[in-house]
Amino acid sequence: MYYCTDCKMFIEDPKFKIRKSGGKKETYALCPICLNELIMSAPEYCRYCGTRLTGGERDGFCTENCRRLGRRLWTKEMRRRRKFKDDPIARILRMLTSYNREHKTRYSYGQFVSLILPTLEKRTKKAYGY
Repeated sequence: MYYCTDCKMFIEDPKFKIRKSGGKKETYALCPICLNELIMSAPEYCRYCGTRLTGGERDGFCTENCRRLGRRLWTKEMRRRRKFKDDPIARILRMLTSYNREHKTRYSYGQFVSLILPTLEKRTKKAYGY
């Protein structure tokens, strides 16, 4: 189980990236929504009903019923997030965030769309999420 400090949520299946540093390869987890690095955490409470877990339950659910209902809820949430992820404005915001991070700038949404995005589209269609 991983935890995203920006989204304030637990994530089961994150994106994994490989980082090379000093000849060693490190694998680290990224949040699928905001693409920030995740921290590893063990669940203390049931992810569906919220009861405190004893030492035996490591999957995050207290009973089989909570596990079944939790999986159903998780599936609904992933469908909702997928719709948000396909939204054109959300795609431009992800492009803006990655551009600002890469170039160490602080463009707003309007500045990015009017000044930077047309030049990115002229250079290549694969830049920043295309």
